[in-house]
Amino acid sequence: MTSGHEAKERAGYRYWQEKGSTWAAEYDRRKESIPLYHVQELMLATYLEHSAPARVLEYGCGVGRHLRYLRELPGIEAYGYDQSPTMVEGLRAWATEAWIAERVLVGQPVGRLPYPDGHFDIVFTAEVLVHVHPEDLDVILAELTRVTRWQLLHLEPPLDYGVDRDAHSGSWTHDLPAAYLRLGHHCEVLAGGYQAHTPYRVAVDSTRPLYTWSPVALALCRRLERDLTHGLGAREARAAEAERLAGEEARAEAAASEERLRQAHSALAEREGLLHAMAVRFDDLERRLRRLTMTQRAFVHQLESVLSPGQ
Repeated sequence: MTSGHEAKERAGYRYWQEKGSTWAAEYDRRKESIPLYHVQELMLATYLEHSAPARVLEYGCGVGRHLRYLRELPGIEAYGYDQSPTMVEGLRAWATEAWIAERVLVGQPVGRLPYPDGHFDIVFTAEVLVHVHPEDLDVILAELTRVTRWQLLHLEPPLDYGVDRDAHSGSWTHDLPAAYLRLGHHCEVLAGGYQAHTPYRVAVDSTRPLYTWSPVALALCRRLERDLTHGLGAREARAAEAERLAGEEARAEAAASEERLRQAHSALAEREGLLHAMAVRFDDLERRLRRLTMTQRAFVHQLESVLSPGQ
């Protein structure tokens, strides 16, 4: 079993502890072009709205992207836990200090959670376990199960989803049904509304009814993701092509301007050469004129001497 100190030293956990402050803006940027973030929020809001009243814990709440709207649902008491103090700083953009102090805790990435047994009706994660080191998975799931009295819900990548292992200093897909089976629990695999994550659910108390999304609504969500992804991709491709063409036109115009400037310099140099040649010719003519003038003066002087009455 991994100790809390060993887990804290893992590079993946350190990444979120040190760089979490950038992710509030990063989520906003991604939501402008990646539909899954909107579909994910719709699925969670719908699921928890139909599961109210309930005290809910988001494990790995980060900047509070989900807590922000879940706290508005009637009958839902939303709480958060995260191992990154820099991520939790993001909550201050929309939540009061009093609310954060009451509802959100920061603790170790692995180890006993600071809550009593069965303290929450529902515990959920949304693309959080993907950042859990495989050696720590069972410890974390056991703790999530301990503090839950009704159900656990995970929106996490399926095993066959292509996850970049080097992303954020460590990312992994997990066989959650197998992991929960090791802990003595049945993990149900539900149909999802977008490609990147599969809903996994564990009923800790099977006597209480569980909500399941409408197959029609999920199909519409998948269509939404597919169409918007295609449309946004096409728009980005058109923008990139327009930028490329504009760049080519700008480069062509710059090349033409450079050629015109070269030709102008060449013409100027030619004119300067011509002027220099003319100046040399003028100097030569001037010298000849001076010699001719001197010769003329000498001739006149000689002629005057010959014609002088004194001769």
